[in-house]
Amino acid sequence: MGAATLIMSRSPTDAIYPNATLGNILILLNATAFGVYLVLVTPLMRKYNAFTVLARIFLVGAIIAVPFGWRDALTTDYAHFPLYIWAEVVYMVLFLTIIAYLLNNWALKYASPALLGVYIYLQPVLAVLIAVSLGKDHFTWGRALQAALIFGGVFLVSRKPRPQVPLEPVLD
Repeated sequence: MGAATLIMSRSPTDAIYPNATLGNILILLNATAFGVYLVLVTPLMRKYNAFTVLARIFLVGAIIAVPFGWRDALTTDYAHFPLYIWAEVVYMVLFLTIIAYLLNNWALKYASPALLGVYIYLQPVLAVLIAVSLGKDHFTWGRALQAALIFGGVFLVSRKPRPQVPLEPVLD
């Protein structure tokens, strides 16, 4: 709830971009999808190599995405891309996609999906702190409450459950 209210709290009239609300909703859907991904991939990571799982996940993603983008990919004039654009594309594909997912998959062998999911929910808090420090946003009591909700949720999912003590049968 904290992440959702933090992402959705900015009014569309305050936004610089006209589709900011849609972008915020997509960010929220991304966080939800990543949480589902962590839960679904955990059993696979305990059974298979991280590279194998990542390759198969990317294959499924390609099967889903290619029908929507193949025409644009074939008609793009790649020859006129400046070198810095190619460097940015390589950086995003290599570091922000392949290595990030590979590290997540590897970590799932040793940690719970809840623990790995913590960082996705902390990203909005970090974004606000960075924006405030750069003078692009301001800190309010509402933002403090949203951050408290996020940290409370992180605390709840990272707690170890208490062991259940079996009840003694009652003898009449």
